[in-house]
Amino acid sequence: MDIDAIKGISLVDFLHHLGYDPTGRDSKGLWFYAPYRNERKPSFHVNPRKGVWFDFGTGEGGDIFTLAGLLSGKSDFIGQAQYIAEKMNMPVATPYKPAPFVEEPTFENVEVSLLESPALLRYLEQRGIPKEIAQRHCVQVNYELHGKRYYAIGFENDAHGYELRNPFFKGSYPPKHITTVANGNSRCNVFEGFIDFLSVHLVH
Repeated sequence: MDIDAIKGISLVDFLHHLGYDPTGRDSKGLWFYAPYRNERKPSFHVNPRKGVWFDFGTGEGGDIFTLAGLLSGKSDFIGQAQYIAEKMNMPVATPYKPAPFVEEPTFENVEVSLLESPALLRYLEQRGIPKEIAQRHCVQVNYELHGKRYYAIGFENDAHGYELRNPFFKGSYPPKHITTVANGNSRCNVFEGFIDFLSVHLVH
């Protein structure tokens, strides 16, 4: 919502959009039937120059936001502004809704061993990673998730968690962290994932 634009709306225009037009005029403003109650004689007075209203039947008064609060039952400024914007056919932003909480998968019965699964080694070969390079830097992680057993290629990080890959799954076993590999070289290489890291060894 453009709050400044809403503040600039005249009470007369707002009442017109609500279906109320002046029934009379005096030296200070215009008379209307009160938009929030029934009455036989108009007692709702608007001063267009000052942007205020006063109901001589109830003794209430205020500005356009006060009136919107009475009509909508909203006591907060944003709620009143939204009501005005809707009645004036102005664009109203959708309220922010946080993304739903997604629970991290719970790994159970985790076992780490030498990478020997033919299916996992074949998956790496299809990605151009030979067995000797894969076994040098990776392990096999067997785990249980939601009551079912799985296995994946594991690449250990500096916090002793693992990045996990298999043909059908890409995830990690916490904690998440970076992996540093010391090779005695003063130059630092940074990789997005461990498959990229393994691929670089093919050219050395």
